[in-house]
Amino acid sequence: MKKAFDKKDFLIIGIITFLYGILSFINLGSFTNPNTFIDIDANEEVLIELENETYVAKLKFFTGEKGENYELLLSNDNITYESSNNLESSAFAWTESKVLESAKYLRLIPQEDSSLGEIAFYNNSQEQIKIKKITLNNKNITSLTDEKDTIPEQISYKNSTYFDEIYFARTAYEYANNKRAYEWTHPPLGKLIQSIPLKIFHKMAPFYYRLMGNIAGILMVLVMYLFGKKLFQKRLYATTSALLMAFDTFHFAQTRMGTSDSFLVLFILLSFYFMYNYINNENKHRNLFLSGLFFGLAVATKWIGLYAGLALAVIFFTHIIKNKAFSLKIISQGFLFFVIIPFLIYIGTYYIYPNVEWFNDFSIKEVFNQAIRMFNYHDTLTDTHFFSSRFYTWPLSYKPVWYYSSDIEPNLHAGITGVGNIFIWWFGIGAFLYLLVKLFRKKDKNSYFLLSAIIFTFLPFVFINRPMFLYHYFAILPFIMLAVTYLLSDIAKKIKGNYLTYCYLIFVIAFFIIYYPAVSGLYMPNNYFEYIKIFSTWYF
Repeated sequence: MKKAFDKKDFLIIGIITFLYGILSFINLGSFTNPNTFIDIDANEEVLIELENETYVAKLKFFTGEKGENYELLLSNDNITYESSNNLESSAFAWTESKVLESAKYLRLIPQEDSSLGEIAFYNNSQEQIKIKKITLNNKNITSLTDEKDTIPEQISYKNSTYFDEIYFARTAYEYANNKRAYEWTHPPLGKLIQSIPLKIFHKMAPFYYRLMGNIAGILMVLVMYLFGKKLFQKRLYATTSALLMAFDTFHFAQTRMGTSDSFLVLFILLSFYFMYNYINNENKHRNLFLSGLFFGLAVATKWIGLYAGLALAVIFFTHIIKNKAFSLKIISQGFLFFVIIPFLIYIGTYYIYPNVEWFNDFSIKEVFNQAIRMFNYHDTLTDTHFFSSRFYTWPLSYKPVWYYSSDIEPNLHAGITGVGNIFIWWFGIGAFLYLLVKLFRKKDKNSYFLLSAIIFTFLPFVFINRPMFLYHYFAILPFIMLAVTYLLSDIAKKIKGNYLTYCYLIFVIAFFIIYYPAVSGLYMPNNYFEYIKIFSTWYF
């Protein structure tokens, strides 16, 4: 009997994940940033005295977990000060601002409680100006000039937070340093996982708070191969499944960012993988347990995991009813694995780190109150966002999310946009319709499984009125890819050849190569990004 997974499979998936892993780690983020901070209360003043009165062209400073707005005042005599400009920053990010005035004394006044890690001033020759001393509340401060080697020549995503990292990476830092957690609108697990490298290496730098999410993105490629091998029983289509994940531009952009979505989708994918094993009578108890376990991990990461739970429930109950396996034992197992264990995981993540915003005295009751606050927050969220989109536009990748943008010269631009590979996403619409037809005509088991995963994970979004974004489609995307692979495998059977699959993969890879600058932050001429726009809603 042929082994389900042999040495050739290990070799293929090893090569794919290794090559994708190398690509994903290129320019993931810097290894160093300031790690010593001073806390400044709102309206306190940081007084900076330069060695000499000199022309200050610009300044750079690094903000910690608190503070966004500062006022900069200048003086030559430390008596009369004039306001220079207002400075805006975000958590764990470098900020650069022009000054263009002469001064010997500078006062930096935060408009709210703040934390600063490093500060530097530059003259017209781009040389650092020597600082004589820095004081706060009449005390000398040295921690704002002790990590000069971390000051970047160019501020970018490589050395600063961007998009929702200002919430998730900040909270991961607070978990790692036993501070009150700022981000509370999602469960803790994803941020706890994100905090592991920060705790181990004691460095709050982009590489470390993006590391675990990027590893999760690599593991998704591996799981897709395993899933494809189970579904299609052929190495070619296991490889196709993995390559679709590896060369999807959205997956690449999303998993390299320091948020919780990578863990969410990986856990959802694994929960369906083990459910598929269960309904195919493979180590039934173990696979049902593992499916429930990863479902629980998904819910403890983001509540979107509950939507996947709806699909898992449909598949589970359909299976036991169809096979006349409905019994007290199997229902008890289902309740234990998909209700009790996920509940314990969810509560347990708060036990790991109970110092969460809004918590007074930690208790299970307080966790329930937090869940109510979370629900009310999302249910009443009405703030509009330019890049929000409706669910029916997602399969087309009609309105991607523009995560990051930078210009260093008039004609050089870099950006990171969560845009889908249209050869996967658009082809996925046809694959979905094909599976519907196949299900009704042939009562196909695999079609039913994939359609259930797609429809019932997607369905709750139809009834949500709060602003939503293309990244909410990420949880459905792996099953769209598997649907595409299923269609390709059936076409190959009809035409008795795999050449169409090979051609299709060439187009998928070509799209990834062409759009790589748009999802990786690579600097290119402005015209390049104009040429690759398909919709006017695509921003790079």
